[in-house]
Amino acid sequence: MPKPYLSDRQIVAFKHVMECGTVSGAAQRMLTAQPGVTRLLKQLEHDIGFNLFERQRGRLVPTPEARLFYREVARVWTGNEHLRDTARRIREREVGGLRISAMPLLGMVFIPDVLADFVPAHPEANIELSTYRSEQVVEEVITQRCDLGFAILAENDDRVDREAFRLESLCALPAGHPLEARETVTPGDLAGERLVCFERHDPLRMALDRLLERESIRLRQRLEVSLALQAIRLVRHGLGVAILDPISARAFGSNGVTLRPFSPHLGEDFALLTPRDQPASRLAQDFIGLFRRHHADLSRTDGKR
Repeated sequence: MPKPYLSDRQIVAFKHVMECGTVSGAAQRMLTAQPGVTRLLKQLEHDIGFNLFERQRGRLVPTPEARLFYREVARVWTGNEHLRDTARRIREREVGGLRISAMPLLGMVFIPDVLADFVPAHPEANIELSTYRSEQVVEEVITQRCDLGFAILAENDDRVDREAFRLESLCALPAGHPLEARETVTPGDLAGERLVCFERHDPLRMALDRLLERESIRLRQRLEVSLALQAIRLVRHGLGVAILDPISARAFGSNGVTLRPFSPHLGEDFALLTPRDQPASRLAQDFIGLFRRHHADLSRTDGKR
């Protein structure tokens, strides 16, 4: 036996009659005339092959089959309403998920600041922020375990799409240090200074060491630390000067520390990574746009503290 043809109008008419108890009530809901609703019910009964209502003392009384049928209609109707609501919320960018993997420099400080502006505009979005070394971030993006990745790339990788961002270098000085008078600190200005620096394998430390060696700059002393927070605190106590990225400087600087641009650029660049040939969701596009604005603000405020 062929499956019955059920039109949307037939189902709507049946649902309203069941809920209102009268054809007139259903007609008012559907903004149509009563004969139209009656005709839709007769067509539905013909198509499904069983009676839906019996007339008793001038009233329509649902048959047991109608009550059983209505339970299924209500279940499907609820599902359709959920689909409509989901589509609306996606359209309005309220739902969905955003998985972000980031190297520690960004994942610990900068991206949480971006999310502080992003989340209120997307209150129902599910956000995941994970922090890994850059090599692992790349793998997370390639395997699509995340939507966006932030990492330092040693070389181009054609398995991901990338957008490059630059982090200019800053020199952190103790308050009252003579170099405060300089608009920009250069390698020659570090001669005879005590330098608070990162561990030998740190990319910024390696770039700075090469620069100082190339220009034959002799330091008074080195204090080696693992974290930017440690470097800033030592600078604040007057124990030396430090070259660091603007994100760390903004997060841990301010009181007791003066920031000045450092030239030349030491190559502290990173990339925004997305899966190759995988279009970014609207939620991801929103976040990327906000991230760009925050990064632009970072560049405009470098050295202004």
